[in-house]
Amino acid sequence: MAKLFVDGQLAEQFFDASMPQHAIAQLVADNFGEQSTFSVELTVEEALQQSREIVRSALEEQVADSESLLGTTSDTVHLLLNELSGFVNKLSAAQTLAEMRASTVSLKTAIGDVETKVTNGELSFPYQTKGQNDVMADIIARANGVDAVIKAQ
Repeated sequence: MAKLFVDGQLAEQFFDASMPQHAIAQLVADNFGEQSTFSVELTVEEALQQSREIVRSALEEQVADSESLLGTTSDTVHLLLNELSGFVNKLSAAQTLAEMRASTVSLKTAIGDVETKVTNGELSFPYQTKGQNDVMADIIARANGVDAVIKAQ
């Protein structure tokens, strides 16, 4: 929990960090006087959560709402699943190197230019900015969490 400091002194050791700034100011003024100054010290986890909320809010304002982002993600997964399925089916039936190469045509048409756009700087993915190790840790944690809930049912 966050800590509330008023006039440099610890006033509350278990402070709700989600309280809006104006509400904290009013609380401090009501309980410690109008001239009191305050600061809130967040835990590392609270600071990370606050940072995530700021980014998510900016994404919603500047890019798309959560439902639209989920829709785009769903479209991406469906496209990849369909193309990968076709590739695997054609590849598994291929008898020659020429047939193996031919099995890649549809997949290459659908997504072959992605790598070039990333290399040229025309496209970047959030996982690249976040860091692949951090993203994989999130994927693993979320997958294990969802699986634990399902198993508990």
